[in-house]
Amino acid sequence: MNARRICLLLPLVLIGAWVSWAQNVKVGYDKSTDFSQFKTYAWMPRDTPPTMPLLATKIQLEVDYELSQKGLRKVESNPDLLVTYQGGVDTQSAAGAHDPRYSTTGGIPPPDATVWGGSLSASSVQQVLKGTLAISLVNPRQQQTVWTGTAKTKLDYEHQQKLFDQVSKAITEIFRKYPPPQEKSSGDR
Repeated sequence: MNARRICLLLPLVLIGAWVSWAQNVKVGYDKSTDFSQFKTYAWMPRDTPPTMPLLATKIQLEVDYELSQKGLRKVESNPDLLVTYQGGVDTQSAAGAHDPRYSTTGGIPPPDATVWGGSLSASSVQQVLKGTLAISLVNPRQQQTVWTGTAKTKLDYEHQQKLFDQVSKAITEIFRKYPPPQEKSSGDR
């Protein structure tokens, strides 16, 4: 293969690699919050066990690492921040059991009922997006979210190590934008 052909193919290979790792990262935060006041954190207890325990452990370890790099210390009680995350590891639509005719008749279908007899309300169908990770930092004293970072990417579920690498990269990118820059008050100008 000559040098010219390599020069032509190299950008295509690099673009392909970049697209496969490309992530859409967004951060939002409360602009009135002084993030320099936060020195400690704790994980918010989960209501249900994770569906993918190894991935959940990986996420927690990566977030712990990133927060320690930002100067925050993990504590067991009285944290300055609570950390939680949500992840969409599979695409699915979910519909609640909502059929007003069924419930109003006590579970017995009326004589004129057909499969086309009703419809679900728009609010009863929820979409969970595949490849989305959202990490939130909550001020426990005010009981309000003060910072959220979200990453979306196409995940590779077939290869566990690649999936873990993608999650690590996403968390690093999310926390690259923490803490947010301090807003200057009108007296500082």
